[in-house]
Formats: sequence, structure tokens, C-alpha cells
Amino acid sequence: MIVLDAEKTGASNNHLETESSYECSKFKAPNANTNQNLVEEWKTDDDTLWKYVNEKVPAVMDHTGSSTFDQHLKGVQAVLRYWGSPKHLTDAGLFHSIYGTEAFQGFSIPLTERAAIQDLIGMKAEKLAYVFCMVDRSTLDETVFDWKEEDSTNDETMYKLCARPELGRFDIHLTKEEWVDFIELTLADWLEQVEGAAMKSNPFFFWKVGEAYAYKRLAFRKMKEVLSVERKERLSKIPGQMLESVMSTENPETRHLVQPRNPPVSAAAEAAFDALRSNGEPIPIDLSPQPMHIFLTTTDEL
Repeated sequence: MIVLDAEKTGASNNHLETESSYECSKFKAPNANTNQNLVEEWKTDDDTLWKYVNEKVPAVMDHTGSSTFDQHLKGVQAVLRYWGSPKHLTDAGLFHSIYGTEAFQGFSIPLTERAAIQDLIGMKAEKLAYVFCMVDRSTLDETVFDWKEEDSTNDETMYKLCARPELGRFDIHLTKEEWVDFIELTLADWLEQVEGAAMKSNPFFFWKVGEAYAYKRLAFRKMKEVLSVERKERLSKIPGQMLESVMSTENPETRHLVQPRNPPVSAAAEAAFDALRSNGEPIPIDLSPQPMHIFLTTTDEL
């Protein structure tokens, strides 16, 4: 989750007024075609989740004063439901930024509440939400770009990501199933919000109006490919269709840009980036969207 802190984005309830006109709204459930019994089942589950949160973890509700924030969380859950994701993934979608993320630190609860969230949504869902909040996204992207189609036959692979620099870069280990789950959550999260993010400039991410589409453009494209192979029965087409549909709303003027790495959004993150640069790591000073050809090899397709 990136764009839902009103202080950082200028977001307002206009998002709620225009959301139904977004392409992403076509890829959400429930919709007119959803079985009514399933709709009722989801409503009961969701009412239980939020009732528990309100009673057991009031800090969550205290921090969801922005209706735009709430709508995004529910929107990611709705995308994952449209994709036919299992319950632990849709629950993770609803709580994916609960502890604050690399790019979004406007609303969060302390990590001391992990046990309460585990009781609420289960260990599998909570781990996905926890990793989503802790991870340095560039280390996820490295594993995604390293993936090859023949890797789909090996279910024993373990994946090592790292926490974001200001948190100490501790190792985060995922099984193959957890890694693919995490990619599914990550892609759904971005596709749900990019259209709204692109409507405004954002100085924290160095975006001019329309440039949000550049964010991790190549990584998201590869994530779609991973899902189409690793979860062929369920996701061979839907994420790709949604990606193409949502990205088709981008103006031609920005389609040559890509922003492969999160800029630091806090003083602690900025200091951590400076420390890594001083230690020789090749982190660019300019982390704004750049022409795509800088990051492509001769074998890549635009």
C-alpha cells in the first residue's frame, strides 16, 4: 500500500466518488455475477473481522479515520476475491498494511499486537501482512526477476527477502507457496490503487500527475507472468487481463517511464539509504521515474 495517506497525497473522498469509474472496479467481487450465498458468507466474515478489531485492537480503528484508507483495504480484498484467491489471502488483503509499510506509514499499529491479529485472521494471513509491512520491495523484485518458467516445477525452493534498511535488513524467509501468495497480494494491491494515485502529483514519491504508473512497472509485469505459470489453473489470464486493462488508462506521455525502487518516505529511511550508499551500494540519488530504456537489456521488450 502506498498512496492513501492524505497528508502525503492530497487524497480526499473524491476517490470514493470516482472509484466506480476506474478500470480496476471491473475486477472486484462481489459483483452482479457473484453467487448471493457467497456474498452473504463474505459479509458475515467481514462483519466478524471488523467487530473483533473494534473490540480487541481498537488502535486499528483509531488509525482508520480516512475513509479512503478503508476503501483501499476493502478494495484489495475485493480484487483478490475476484481472482478466486483463498481466504487467507483475501484476509491478508484486508490487513496488508496494518503495521505500516516501506511506502505507507500514515496508519499502523505496533508489532506487539501481532498475536491479536494472528488470532483474528490466522497465522498464514498475518504472516503475509507482516512481511508486506516489513519488506524491502527491491529484494522481492530481485527474486521475481530471477524467476524462470522451469522454476515452477520446484516446490521446495526457499526465498530470502530482506527487511527495509531502516529496520535493520533482517532476513525474511518464505516458502515457495508463501512467495507466490506474496506476489499475488502485491500485484493486487498495486492494481487496485494506481489509477487513483496517478490523478495527483506526489512529491514524496517524486511523481508528477500521471507518473504513478511508472512505479515498479517492469516488476509488476514479471509478477503477472509468475502468477500465470505458478497458478495456471486460477490465474493464467485474470491478473494479466486486469494489468492490461488498468495500465491502458495511462496517458502515452508517461508510458516510457519506470521507477524501480521506492524512495525513502521517512527520515530514518533516508538516513539508512545514505548509509548504504556510503558503504558502496549502488542506490541512485535520483529515485524519480526514469526512461525505461535505462533499465532494459537488449533482450527485454518494451
